[in-house]
Amino acid sequence: MSNFISVDQFNNKAQKALADEANQWVESRNHYDVLKEELGYETIWDMGDVKNSFMTLDTVLYSDKKPIVVTYKVIKEMGASYDDVTWITFTAVAKDGTVGEMWGAAEALFQQAKLATGDWHTFIEGFDEADDGSLELIAGS
Repeated sequence: MSNFISVDQFNNKAQKALADEANQWVESRNHYDVLKEELGYETIWDMGDVKNSFMTLDTVLYSDKKPIVVTYKVIKEMGASYDDVTWITFTAVAKDGTVGEMWGAAEALFQQAKLATGDWHTFIEGFDEADDGSLELIAGS
């Protein structure tokens, strides 16, 4: 028996896999949209991938840090060039590393940035560890 499959069989399997992944993504978005509404947030949790796309607010992202200082650096004023940019940094504290606490800190940072500079990025895409051990919010629009 041959290990080869026809191009049509391959394409059908690929299309099914893509459709399954798209369905999981939609279900994940719906899951986080429900949580967003329940929490009354403006920010959108966008850190899930297909493998962990249904994290609860109690899911632990950072187990070794309590409390966690989170910062968010945004552009306050644009100059004539990138070297002419004035930045402003906001700070919030999460009591632990759960999704709920990290999302709450990100929402607080978003609200601070929005108040100071106008509407800002709403998608929470991640957190990078800074040299001092704090975390820096990565957000997109």
